[in-house]
Amino acid sequence: MTQKASALEIKTPRAFSPFLESYRYKAIYGGRGGGKSHFFAEAMIEACYMKKTRAVCIREVQNTIKDSVKQLLVDKIAALGLSHFFDVVDTEIRGANGSLIIFKGMQHYNAESIKSLEGYEIAWVEEAQTLSQKSLDLLRPTIRTPGSELWFSWNPTHEFDPVDLFFRGEHVPDSALVKQINWDDNPWFPDELRDEMENDRKADAEKAAHIWDGDYRQAPKGAYFSALLATAKTEGRISRVPHDPGLETHVSFDLGNGPNMVLWFGQWVGREVRIIDYLEGDDDATEEGWAWYARKLREKPYIYAPLILPHDARPRQRTSGKGDEQTLIDLGFKTHIVPRMDPGERVKLTQGFLPKCWIDEDKCKGGLHALRNYVSNYDEKMRIDRGPLHNWASHPADSIGHMAQAYEEPRVKKKSTGRHRPKSWMG
Repeated sequence: MTQKASALEIKTPRAFSPFLESYRYKAIYGGRGGGKSHFFAEAMIEACYMKKTRAVCIREVQNTIKDSVKQLLVDKIAALGLSHFFDVVDTEIRGANGSLIIFKGMQHYNAESIKSLEGYEIAWVEEAQTLSQKSLDLLRPTIRTPGSELWFSWNPTHEFDPVDLFFRGEHVPDSALVKQINWDDNPWFPDELRDEMENDRKADAEKAAHIWDGDYRQAPKGAYFSALLATAKTEGRISRVPHDPGLETHVSFDLGNGPNMVLWFGQWVGREVRIIDYLEGDDDATEEGWAWYARKLREKPYIYAPLILPHDARPRQRTSGKGDEQTLIDLGFKTHIVPRMDPGERVKLTQGFLPKCWIDEDKCKGGLHALRNYVSNYDEKMRIDRGPLHNWASHPADSIGHMAQAYEEPRVKKKSTGRHRPKSWMG
């Protein structure tokens, strides 16, 4: 008769408590110090202790067993007082009840060899940001035992990595629990790591936002706004920004066709600018023209201030015989033209404007991605900065630059001191 395993006492931070329930997919992303790997390691050891379980720990690349999470699991076994129950061998961990934990690199699998993982109840993918689309597509249907679970833990690198598209894209899979957990969710975050984090923030806020806050790795060298956005994220200014129905919404444009037509939506509240929405054109917009944008604007629950347009909205177009500004006026909108500005000067203006902004992280996701990748056209050979590089990222950057041009910071009246200014010697 098999002896029933006694319950384990494992202290779990509150942020992880939802993951104690059963889900097909459990996905935890975030920066260092949150305890993602420690939680999954303890959960795997507990599962294998409580009943016979076959589990596989996966990385995209695993050249040796040292590349795996094996040592972390061994440390957890010792900390939980279960060394008598588990037998640790070179490439596996075996439980007295028949449980088995193995360690694999997905780059060694193909459609035929992946079948060796059929029948496993748990698959934990660590450093999941490196997982290729091929590996993800191979793994998911393979772990199919009734009640089986797939666990993913990672520090995000790029929003277009397969694991981010799968769990943080438009269509999150059914029976998936996806959560960001960072250092501030860890009640046992050590002082040593706190000191490291503060030093990183002082040295490079952009890099620290990726390492500690779980932000995507920032833009390439020469990016104009990425450091400012990293600071905004750290300060909580890139988050959920609600729409105030009692305030006018200012909409700034950069003119173009399809995805090159970009709109930012902002509300000005005192000295704050709340960027509540973002819109890019698409193929339908290219075909329909201004009618598509007028419809999209009217579908949103906003009261519009005069639409902010660049200087080139005024000249007449050959196809329509009238300018973009006049077309919008004919469609029932009021407009405001900002003057022409040198692109480099507009960058400087925007750099002073962004620290005033609170930006909705979800609605403005595409725009934020572009701003982080807006870079200078630096000539390495001549060592000359030729100004902003004109590419896909320049349209959202120019659009928010036009909003910066239109923005007027409220004036604050100086309080009277009650003193009279002395008369000059001229009386």
